[in-house]
Amino acid sequence: MNESMYSNVQFIGHVLSSTPLLKESVEEMSDWGIYLGLANDSDDINARLQIVSDVLKQVISIGGINKDPSTLKVFALPEFFWRGIKGAYMNSQKANDEMYKKISDGLINIIKTLEKQYDFSDWLFLFGSILTTFDIPDCITDTDKTLSKVGDDYLSVYSILKKSAKNKSIPNVSHLLKIIDKKVASENNYDQELSDLLKDVLSMSDGLANKMVYNRCFIYYRQNTNSIQKQFKSKEDFILNNPSASKGIVENYLQTMVNYPPVSDTNNPVQTITYSTFNCGGLNIGVEICLDHSRKRLLGYLSEKKIKELDIQIVISCGMSLRKDSAATKQGGILFNCDGEYVIEGDAQNGDSCHSQLKTFSFDASCGPRLSDHIPASIVKDVNASTEGQKLYPHGLGQIHIYSPRTIK
Repeated sequence: MNESMYSNVQFIGHVLSSTPLLKESVEEMSDWGIYLGLANDSDDINARLQIVSDVLKQVISIGGINKDPSTLKVFALPEFFWRGIKGAYMNSQKANDEMYKKISDGLINIIKTLEKQYDFSDWLFLFGSILTTFDIPDCITDTDKTLSKVGDDYLSVYSILKKSAKNKSIPNVSHLLKIIDKKVASENNYDQELSDLLKDVLSMSDGLANKMVYNRCFIYYRQNTNSIQKQFKSKEDFILNNPSASKGIVENYLQTMVNYPPVSDTNNPVQTITYSTFNCGGLNIGVEICLDHSRKRLLGYLSEKKIKELDIQIVISCGMSLRKDSAATKQGGILFNCDGEYVIEGDAQNGDSCHSQLKTFSFDASCGPRLSDHIPASIVKDVNASTEGQKLYPHGLGQIHIYSPRTIK
C-alpha cells in the first residue's frame, strides 16, 4: 500500500431517522407504514439534494473542522436517505440508471458549487444509500398478487392474535423483526414462535420475490466516484404491509416482493466495487451497508485474503451498530457508524431514533476481538431545515455530529 497522505481522520455524520413513517408501531420501525416523499420522484430528489447542500453549508459554518491537509474528513449519511415515496426510485430504461445518475450528478454539482468558497480536497463523502429499480411495483403475475398480500395477511392474523389474547405482552411486529435480525433476544417461547413464523413467511417470499432493487452508497473523493452495493437484505428493509387504498393494487415496493441483485451482477448499469474497499490517499477504507456488517461481509473478504486489513471501516445503516466480531481493521483501526433507526443508550451519540458511533479495534489473544467504548462527538448541532424538508423523514432532519480528529495508527 502507498504511504498515506493522512495521519488523522475526522468524522462528520448527518444523523437522522431514515425509516418509513408508521401507522402502527411503538418502536417506530418498518412493520406497518408508509414511505415518505414527494409525489414526483424528480421533485423528491431535488428536495433531498437541497437538504444535503444546506447541511454541508451548515457544517462549514459551524467550525470545528480540522483544515490541515494531513487530516482526512469523512462525511456520512445513513442508509435509505434516498428512496422516495414508493420505497425506490424507478428508472425508465434498463441500460441507464437515470435516477442514480440524477442523484450522483446533483451531489457532485453541490460539492463543485461549494468548492468555490471552501476546499473539499481532503474530504471523503459517503452519501447514504440510494435505492433504484427498473421493475414496476404493480402486480402482473399471479405470483406477484400472492406476494403483495403476504405481508397484509400476516399482519391481519397477527392483529387478531393480539386482540384476542389474554396475555397483554404480545410483542409488536417491530420487536419480532429485531429478534429475527438478532438485534435482541426473545424473552420467552411465544415471542420466539411468533418471530420464527414471521421469519418463515419472509424467507418464503424472498425465494419468490422478483422485483430487483439496487441499494447503493455513492462515494466521492477528489473528483473520483465509486459505488458500494448492499449484498444482504434485512427482514425490515421495506414495509411489510401494502398501504394502497385500492385492495389488490400495489404502488409501493414491499418487503415480500423485493430482492437485491447480486453484487457481482454483470448487468449492473452502475460500476460498483466488488469487495467494498478502496484506496483513499493511501488509506485502505472499507464500507458496509447495514446487515452486511452483521453478516461479516468485509471480515469474510479478509479471511479469504481478497482484501487487506483496513485502516478505517465505515458502516452506514438503518438499524445496525458496530460489532466486534465483524471488525476487519488492523490493530488500532478506526470504525464509524452512521445509523438512521434507533438509539443505543450509553454507547453511541444519539439523535431522535438514530445514532452515530466511533470506536477503535484491538485484538488480544486472551480476550479475542474488542472494540473500545464509544468516543463521543465534540460538536452536536440540530440541522437547520425548511418545512418541506422536515416532511421527508419521520423525525425531521436530525443532527450534525462532528467528532474530533483521531490519529490513524
